[in-house]
Amino acid sequence: MRIPPPRSPRRKSFAYLLLVVGGFLGAHRFYLGSYLGGAAQLLLLLVGVANLPGSRVALVLLGPWLLLDIYWVHVRLKQQDEADHTARRSVGKTYDLEALGHADALRERFVAAAEMHDWAAAVALSEQIVAHARKVFKGPHQNLAMSLCMHGQACYQFKALDEAKASLEESLAIGRQIGMPAEDMEIVRKALAMTLAGIGEHHAARQLRAGLPAGGGPGNDPVLLDLLEDQERRYRAAFERRDLALAERLCAEAVHTSRLLCGGLGKAVVLHLINHAEFCRQLQWHDKAVSLLDECLAIIDQLGLDDSWRLGPSNTLALLHAGAGRSDEAEVLYKKTIAMAVALSKGNSTDEVVRAINNLAFLYANTDQDQKAELCYARAMVHLDKLAPDGGDADLHADLLINFAQLHMSRNESGYAKPLFERALAVQERSCRGISTSAATAHNDLGLIAQEQGDLREALKHFKRTLLLNQICAPDHFGNLANAQRNIDNVSLALAAVARAARLEPST
Repeated sequence: MRIPPPRSPRRKSFAYLLLVVGGFLGAHRFYLGSYLGGAAQLLLLLVGVANLPGSRVALVLLGPWLLLDIYWVHVRLKQQDEADHTARRSVGKTYDLEALGHADALRERFVAAAEMHDWAAAVALSEQIVAHARKVFKGPHQNLAMSLCMHGQACYQFKALDEAKASLEESLAIGRQIGMPAEDMEIVRKALAMTLAGIGEHHAARQLRAGLPAGGGPGNDPVLLDLLEDQERRYRAAFERRDLALAERLCAEAVHTSRLLCGGLGKAVVLHLINHAEFCRQLQWHDKAVSLLDECLAIIDQLGLDDSWRLGPSNTLALLHAGAGRSDEAEVLYKKTIAMAVALSKGNSTDEVVRAINNLAFLYANTDQDQKAELCYARAMVHLDKLAPDGGDADLHADLLINFAQLHMSRNESGYAKPLFERALAVQERSCRGISTSAATAHNDLGLIAQEQGDLREALKHFKRTLLLNQICAPDHFGNLANAQRNIDNVSLALAAVARAARLEPST
C-alpha cells in the first residue's frame, strides 16, 4: 500500500509578491488554495469599480482585508508547511503485505494456543508477532501496541512476570504517544495492573519460602533475596550429589546472606542454620554442629517461635549427643521432641511423631535397653499403622520397620523380623521401586534369615539383590560390597556342595 505524494510546496516570497501586485484580484488567495476568499476579493473589486450607487463601499472593505491578509499569508503558509511535512514523512512508506499476512496467521495460532492454555507456545508465538509488527510498521503504531499487550498477557499467564511488565509498559507508552482509543488503553492498563499485582505476590511468596518478613524493612532487598535463593538451590543440589563438603560451604554462605537480609535474626537464619548443622553432623563435625544448633535454638527463643521450629533442631541435637555417647542428654532431648511432636499433632499420628519415637527406640537399642526399645518401637508402629499406606515419608517408615526387625534379629526372633523386613521392602517398592540402601539392608537380613532356615536358593537371591543395590546406591561403601559378595560366595559354595552330595548319593 503506497500513499500518494504531497502537492508541490508554495513559495513564501511569491505569495507576498502576488499580495502586493495582484492582491485586489485575490491572486494570493487563489495561489494558496483559498478559492472562496479569492473569489470574494475579486467580486468586491468588480463591484467597487462599477458606477453604481454605494459601490465605493466595496473598495473600502477590500482595503483593510488586504492589510489583514499580510498575517493570513504567514499563517496559511505555516499550516501548509506542517501538512507537507507530515505528508513527506508518509511518502514512499510501504507495508510488507506478506509479513502482515504471516502475522495474521500467527495470531490465529496464538488464539488456539491460548484456548488450550498452552502458554509456552503462546509466548513464543506472540514474540514472533511483535517482531513482525516492529518490522512492518517501523515505529509507534496501534498494531504494535496491541501486539505487545498480547505478548504481555501471555507472559503473565506463563508466570514470566518481568517480561510481561516490560511489554505492557511499552504498549502503554506507545498508546499514549499515538492517542490509542480509550477502550484499548483500558485493556493494557488492566493487564499491567494484574501483572504488577502478580509481581508483588511472587515477591511475597519468595520471602515466605525463605522465611523472611513480608513487606518493607529487612528482607526486602531483591538482590540479596535472589542471591539467597541461588545459594540454597546450589547447596541442595550439592547435597543430592552427596558432595557434603561443597553443600556445607554453600550453606554457610546462605546463612551469612540470610543474616544480612534479616538484620541478624529471622526465620531464614533459623532455616539455613538447621541445614548447616545437619551437613556438619553428616561430615562428623560434631562440635560445630552442636554450636550451630545451640545458636539456632537461641534465635527461636528470641523470636518467640512455636515448637514446630524447635522440633527439627532438638532432634538433630539429640542425634549428636547420641553419636558422642552422651545417651542421657540424648534421651532427655528425644523425650522433649516426642512431647513437642505429639502436642503439634493434636492427638493425630504424623511422621514427626513416628520419627521422634523411632529415634528414642534406636537409642535404647544401641544402649542395650532392649525392653524399652521394644516398647518404643511398638508405640511407633501403632502410629505408623494409622498413616496412609501410600503417603508420608517412605524412607522413615522403612527405617522404622528395619530397626524394629533388627531388634528382633539381635534376639534371634527371626519369625517376628521377617514380616517387618518384607513390609519395609513393600514400602520402598512403592516409593522408589525398591532401589535404596534401606532396601539393600532388608534384602541382606532376609538372606541371613533364609540361610539360617536352610533355604539357600532364597538366600542367594536376596544376597545378589543386596550386592546390586549397594553397587547402585552406595558404590563407595566397600565394606558393604565386600560383605554382600562374601555372603554370595558362601551360599554358592554351600549350594555347590549340596549338588555334589546329591550326585554322589546312590539311587534306590
